[in-house]
Amino acid sequence: MTRSIEPWIDFFLREKGELVHINNVKQLALIRDATDTIQMTDEKIIRAATPLHTGDIVDYRYERYLITSQVDQNEKSCRGRMQKCNQRLALNWNGQVRWFDAVVEARTFSTETGKVISMPEGNIIVRVQVNADTRGITLSQRFYITHQPFKVVGIDRILNGIVQLSCTLDSINTAYDDVENNIADRWKYEIAHTYALHIHQGTIAHVLFNGTLPLNVTATDNRNEMANPAITYISSDPNVVSVDQQGQIMGIALGQASITAKLTYYPTVLSTIEMRVVETGTHFYAITIIGNSVLKTGQSASYVSHIYDHGMEVFDQSVEWSLQNQDHSTPIMGSVTASTGNSVTIKAGSSSGANNKVLVLTATLVSNPSITAEKNIGLKNLF
Repeated sequence: MTRSIEPWIDFFLREKGELVHINNVKQLALIRDATDTIQMTDEKIIRAATPLHTGDIVDYRYERYLITSQVDQNEKSCRGRMQKCNQRLALNWNGQVRWFDAVVEARTFSTETGKVISMPEGNIIVRVQVNADTRGITLSQRFYITHQPFKVVGIDRILNGIVQLSCTLDSINTAYDDVENNIADRWKYEIAHTYALHIHQGTIAHVLFNGTLPLNVTATDNRNEMANPAITYISSDPNVVSVDQQGQIMGIALGQASITAKLTYYPTVLSTIEMRVVETGTHFYAITIIGNSVLKTGQSASYVSHIYDHGMEVFDQSVEWSLQNQDHSTPIMGSVTASTGNSVTIKAGSSSGANNKVLVLTATLVSNPSITAEKNIGLKNLF
């Protein structure tokens, strides 16, 4: 594209132009590759009848580009060079996280010679659009790219519309960095969440043909039970076992199917149970244990077992209790101080070694010792 097309720019835009979004505004533009040879970076020349500026964001063919050159302004059109944003990075300002489309290179061009300059190993150049957020970038600010931490060691704002950052590899901070999601210092300002979902009927349960059974499900966050968690229920075969979104199961036909419960907004947190639809006449017992999942060292708490037959609670059965460390080590960091049939009182150990240990409380059905239930109890320091 040369200046000679200026008199016919409107014609070319109508006939050859492509729809793009420039700073979220839809318009026609002429796009061509910046070079005929294959390069490591995807650079293109853009020409439009509307104003273009260095640092403009261009959405083109489902990719995002940053205008990285000075803009050539002609009588009827503007022309510039744009480079594809090959990374999306998060910058953290005291817990306020902002995401930016960026052009990241391990090499750059000399403005004096026009030659490629190789950067030292572990160093990169990052270019982002100038805006209210990027104006706040400071030296030593950290960010992640593909699970690798970098630190800003130089800031160049000479080119209007572009902030160019010189960055070097930094150390991973395991206490504060959310490495998986590429957010530096996230846990410095937020609480890290560890979600879990537990179906108390175990891994296998039974429901009567044409009968119903409510799933007993608990969701925890950092071992603390969540109030009214959003849970999605799915049956592997609704023609055998159906489930509604309250966790109510119905036996539709003799056979079996899997029921999966997922945290609606964290679908990777799930639990599955195999449901078998059976006829009446056989006992199918299951046990659940109710009580706190976290216990302060030196303190006591009570736990109660509930026994179900075909999903209906029964009161003519009892359990025996036992306690052990989750890692099977000794001594056991807690003790049973009282036991009355289907309830038990547990006292956590008070030694320094008890902190962050996990006790496993087991209830065993007296009439059928093959039927058991377990509850994990995390121990935390009192102060």
